[in-house]
Amino acid sequence: MESIRNLALICLLLFIFAVPTDGLWTIAGLSLVKIAGLLLFGMVSLLVISGDGMRGAPWFFITVTVYICWMLFSFLWTWMPVDYETSLAINSQQALKEYLYLFMMILLAFQVVRTEQDLNLIFAAYLLGAIGLAYFLVRGYDPTGTTVRHEIRGFDANETSLQLALGLPMALYLLLLAKSWLLRGLGLIYLPIALFGIFITGSRTGFITALLGFIGLISWFWHTRFIWKLVALSFFVVIVLGVTSIVPQKTLDRLFSSGTELSQGTLSSRSITWSRAWLEINEAPFFGNGLSSFRRVINKYNIDYTAHNSYIAIMVEQGVLGLLSYLAVIITVLLQAFKIPAEQRLLMLSLLFIAVAGQFTLTLNGRMFIWFAYLFIVLKANLEQTSQQLAQNYQLRLA
Repeated sequence: MESIRNLALICLLLFIFAVPTDGLWTIAGLSLVKIAGLLLFGMVSLLVISGDGMRGAPWFFITVTVYICWMLFSFLWTWMPVDYETSLAINSQQALKEYLYLFMMILLAFQVVRTEQDLNLIFAAYLLGAIGLAYFLVRGYDPTGTTVRHEIRGFDANETSLQLALGLPMALYLLLLAKSWLLRGLGLIYLPIALFGIFITGSRTGFITALLGFIGLISWFWHTRFIWKLVALSFFVVIVLGVTSIVPQKTLDRLFSSGTELSQGTLSSRSITWSRAWLEINEAPFFGNGLSSFRRVINKYNIDYTAHNSYIAIMVEQGVLGLLSYLAVIITVLLQAFKIPAEQRLLMLSLLFIAVAGQFTLTLNGRMFIWFAYLFIVLKANLEQTSQQLAQNYQLRLA
């Protein structure tokens, strides 16, 4: 039984590693994500059939199930039942598969991750995948080029930067809490790589969420000795100076204009799209226009963009009921985070802050890496709860 679980864990680690670079790693023409996902499903199905039982956090499962069921149910009244005229839009059939795949991934992860070491390996797998993403990003980078922003062909620069930012709390977690020096070293190496990748994308979203990624250091910085505070500050200053010395000034000017754009700009024309989206929300406030319908219903305003906001996209497509079900998932994750010990809680909460904040300017509610953030927090809380129950049972036996 344990050997099957270990094989399933390897498949899960491979899957998490492959998600950031989805489509960039292939074997015999097949995406590494699909291969790892199929292997994972097979291995965990074998675990359940063999009598290992189902595990997980009940309230998290309930809210996720309600949200995904409502998303799938909205296919019945979608305005977009067929392929759209542009390849940039995700049609409803694709979205159906996406959400079913997402649900299975969440369900299966709880059957595999059972120890703190497993969780550390999951963080390491994501960091290695994100480093791979940074490699593909950097290998074609030319700091003397004329473009302000750099991106991987076929990848959105904002999404790339957000995926790198999501790795920052995980890197800090391993650096501060992992027992293995190898994992600590991985966390240390990731920090400058991620920051450089975020900076060269020129993404304001990535820049702001990267700042959120360091919130988890507050509690550690408050309690640690002065010498370690000095070392940490010196290391951070060296990283920032090193990164900014390589990144062109025009890209830095864009990043540091984030505050001005928030207070005086249109957020790269996003506010125009949002104002038109609200008109559609008023037309179908409770049930929305159906799964993956945003680009079709907004097209009549001569706008050919995604919502660039997960919450508005859900309101347009699944209405108020859809938004409430999604917010229920986020609130459940937030409440689960308070089961984590205080010295580790802020590190995990910063992961949630990045995921939530990033979705105010990007439509990511169906993206796997966003759900990784939710899942990892609940997995950590579930492990803490399990260890507390075991400790209580042990004390009862002694009594």
